Amino acid sequence: MRSIFTPRSPDKIGAEDGLSIIVLIYMKIIYIPLKFQVGQFELENKTLLPREVFHRFFFLFFILSLLVLTGCAAQKRSCPPLATAAEATAVLREYSSGLKPLRATGSCALNYTDEKGQTFAQSFPVRVWFESSRKFCLYGDVLFDAKAVCFVVNGDEFWTYARPFGIYVTGKTDAESEDYFFNPAILLDFLEPVDSACLDIALANSKDNSILICKDNRGCVSRKIFIDRCDHFARKIEYFNCSAFAKASADKSESPAIVVELDKYKNAAGENFSFPRKLVYRRFKGQKCSDSMQIKIDSVKLWQANPEQLKALFSPPDVNSLQKSSEHKETN
Repeated sequence: MRSIFTPRSPDKIGAEDGLSIIVLIYMKIIYIPLKFQVGQFELENKTLLPREVFHRFFFLFFILSLLVLTGCAAQKRSCPPLATAAEATAVLREYSSGLKPLRATGSCALNYTDEKGQTFAQSFPVRVWFESSRKFCLYGDVLFDAKAVCFVVNGDEFWTYARPFGIYVTGKTDAESEDYFFNPAILLDFLEPVDSACLDIALANSKDNSILICKDNRGCVSRKIFIDRCDHFARKIEYFNCSAFAKASADKSESPAIVVELDKYKNAAGENFSFPRKLVYRRFKGQKCSDSMQIKIDSVKLWQANPEQLKALFSPPDVNSLQKSSEHKETN
């Protein structure tokens, strides 16, 4: 156990250090001096104060003090904001520089509303394979079908399908769309969130985050990246619909179309690289959330791919069978 006498800088003091300090103060200043005074009182007056009452009183006092003071010690420390957009960009790129091929497993809860307003919900285990920001995939196992749900980015192309919902979408990763919730490029975009589309970058700050604001060549805000001021991890990314902005005379980018939230960063097994264990994706139509997906990651490990694995994971599906499945769902 680390000694409580080891010098620590103020911004490094955490709940464990606070607890040690509280115990030390209690023993040095309150408990031992008063216990000595009670002992002297007993000897001089020949009248015994019941020691059980004494110990119970100070045990209760200690617990109350502990609850109050540790509540203060466990609060999140205040950290200075990032100073410039260039510094914020450098922080994100430093994180991206540690990327390695990895494999993750976990569970997913998907809620989807179709064009008829009918809502579907499904939970299932998922597996994620990441080779690079231009080559990764997620497969969901539903009703003994290991590839019932699929999100794949393979270079400039992507495809997404969900057999239980009759969904099949394919296209180009960089193409604009009003319905890019099903573009899997956003799935792991937080790993390298600053791309070539961020032509004009500005910085704002909130209480807990520094906010990197990206604009495209038309001046449309395409995304906002919320960077934790203390650990410098991306905590949230808001995506805005710039195709709607191009069609309108007024700026329609005030409300995000997609919001991605990232939480519970932990190191990958045996590696000095952190990956969020909770990922939440929400699609908005106006101010209302219409679709959502939450992924909880159980484990993250490094992955060394071989040609056979890459072929199995990144080969396009049988389009005819998926389209028939989608058409069958629409007619029912």
